[in-house]
Amino acid sequence: MRLWLNARGKSEKMELPPKMLLEVTSRCNYRCPFCYCVWHESAELGGRDLGTAAWKGILEECASRGVREFQFSGGEATLRRDIWDLLAHARRLLPQGQVSLFTNGSRMTEERLLWCRDQRIGLATSLQGLRSHAAQTGTRRSCQRTLAFIARAAEASWPVAVSITISRGNREEASDLFAAAVLAGAGDIQMEAVMVEGRMRRHPEDALSREEWEAVKAEVSRLPSGGVPFGFGDELLCECRVQPESLRRAFGNPAAKPCPAGKDFGVIGPNGKYRRCLHTVEALDWR
Repeated sequence: MRLWLNARGKSEKMELPPKMLLEVTSRCNYRCPFCYCVWHESAELGGRDLGTAAWKGILEECASRGVREFQFSGGEATLRRDIWDLLAHARRLLPQGQVSLFTNGSRMTEERLLWCRDQRIGLATSLQGLRSHAAQTGTRRSCQRTLAFIARAAEASWPVAVSITISRGNREEASDLFAAAVLAGAGDIQMEAVMVEGRMRRHPEDALSREEWEAVKAEVSRLPSGGVPFGFGDELLCECRVQPESLRRAFGNPAAKPCPAGKDFGVIGPNGKYRRCLHTVEALDWR
């Protein structure tokens, strides 16, 4: 357990940030080539999933220590049969707080969508390709199921936030991806350049340069948004970790602002260990 000393010299548990990102499984039914999950670099940070009781204990301790927002993800969180039980438990612990689920949408049903709406569970998904969807997800799937999920959520008055990651594999579709998300009824859109983390550490040549990313932003910004809020993520390389000099020269951002990781949010991985950031591999025994 990592302990800190208070003003009186007594040890106490580390202070937790108000938002916790919960990677409840390292399993996924997609194999996105740009996936930044840290277990692609350090397998021990994934490993065997914790059980239901263990995750409920984590939720309870987080809530008791001031966490007021839970975001569930993976891997693909819906591969856990108990994910709906965990989400319901989180909502009971935070009746007025924010609880959300990031899912690729492949296992979402009408029943689950409406349940999330009724429980006020926020939803987010990713749209990574149109013509390139199979290659960008490592599957044989088309983009139609994802677009249908986004559209049905909009019809149910519980719009889904949409994340779009741009690499060399889908660069030519950037504007079309944005337009497709708008037309499907996305609640909001976050576009970002692929980060050279996780699986991408082995293929940095597939990442955009900063100049290329700025060109994508300019191109998309000229498009009609239909009133859908949207933003851009400018981090090509995690500034929270020590990086090889070659990657820092190619993808670092000298003008980067201090990252809120560890202050505004933290991460608990599939092994139950705490990390300051999604992309850092240093895990702490926080309990």
